[in-house]
Amino acid sequence: MEFIEFIIYASIYIGLIATSFYVLSFIAGKKEKPLFFKDNELPKVSVIIPVWNEEKTIRRTLNSILASDYPKGKLEVIVVNDGSTDNSLAIAKKFECKNVRVFSKKNGGKSNALNFGIKKAKGEIIFSMDADTIVEPYSLKRMIRYFKDEKVVIVSPAILVYNPKTILERIQHIEFLLGLFLRKTFSFLNAIHITPGAFSAVRKSFFDKYGGYDEKNITEDLELTLRAQYHGYKVENAPNAPAYAVAEGKFIRLVKQRRRWYSGLMKNLWDYRKIISPKYGDMGLFVIPIAIISIFFAIIVTLYMFFKVLFDIKNELLFLSSANFDFGSVWEINKYIVERFFFLLFTNPVFVFILFFMIIFAGYLFYASKKLKRKSKWVINLPLFIMFFAVLFGFWWLVSIVYTIFNKKVSWR
Repeated sequence: MEFIEFIIYASIYIGLIATSFYVLSFIAGKKEKPLFFKDNELPKVSVIIPVWNEEKTIRRTLNSILASDYPKGKLEVIVVNDGSTDNSLAIAKKFECKNVRVFSKKNGGKSNALNFGIKKAKGEIIFSMDADTIVEPYSLKRMIRYFKDEKVVIVSPAILVYNPKTILERIQHIEFLLGLFLRKTFSFLNAIHITPGAFSAVRKSFFDKYGGYDEKNITEDLELTLRAQYHGYKVENAPNAPAYAVAEGKFIRLVKQRRRWYSGLMKNLWDYRKIISPKYGDMGLFVIPIAIISIFFAIIVTLYMFFKVLFDIKNELLFLSSANFDFGSVWEINKYIVERFFFLLFTNPVFVFILFFMIIFAGYLFYASKKLKRKSKWVINLPLFIMFFAVLFGFWWLVSIVYTIFNKKVSWR
């Protein structure tokens, strides 16, 4: 018990340090003014959309990117049909024009399709875009402006959940909104180590020098970001450039998605383990080590809470049985449960820290909503996130570690 209490309070302590560090870094970083392209300086860009059986969403995605306010003469869209067996190719073909080129090839996976598109691309900046992603008309231009700084090789957007409805989607909605604040803070520290494959921009010269996407990697976007950091380049973030991804609404599919993400993160962090050093500044000394420690704590606390709840329920039932509690009375049961719940809640010192973190999260989310200038249902979804995310996060990591230890195959679906 003492060990578990130590882990819980240690995680709270580290959380307070990390939160303070990120808030102060964000405030300090806001004072810096990045270099930005002017409208007449904007380079030619290529948006590559790999497609595999996306007939339900490809039309919406193409309409989204073609509605961009980016100069039409400097924008090309490349659709790579990666062996689809549905109507995706036929739909994409309807969009073929001067600025939209459609190619078809045998199925080789997302990375293979992206590399195929890069070879066909004429732009100085390459965007990878999932076939179910939606962007605002101004998103592309706002991201491109950061490439004025020649050290910047990757720029990420504000990745958000598209139209969240289910409980799982609403939890991910908050997760992504919180990520918006953290990713911008990491950019001030030059510590972004993950960029979303759903919509990110990469300087083509980086591909020319260091090769394309790793086709054997299950998280090719993550590997590319770590590769850029490893070679000493900058990775930026445009928090006012929204890109909407479709969240996984079903539990099993979500577990498989996170299993791939986290297994890929472990593998890539091992491959680029030299990044965890003073040479790489705040990213190597603080950001990545804290992330690793947080994962360890999340797993321990999740396992502890799971078994504690089981034992507490057992002990409560035994106690009530010995006291001849009237289990037949619904009113008595409900009244007792409510009273017991609030007693245990408000007498637990951890609850005070949870309230503190909720206030901090609310501040993060307020920033995200203000930056996006769009109404968000975060006030409604935040309680769901607070109640369930930590447990889900620990469970996802536990599954991913088991798969990694036993070298089990991790697939896309």
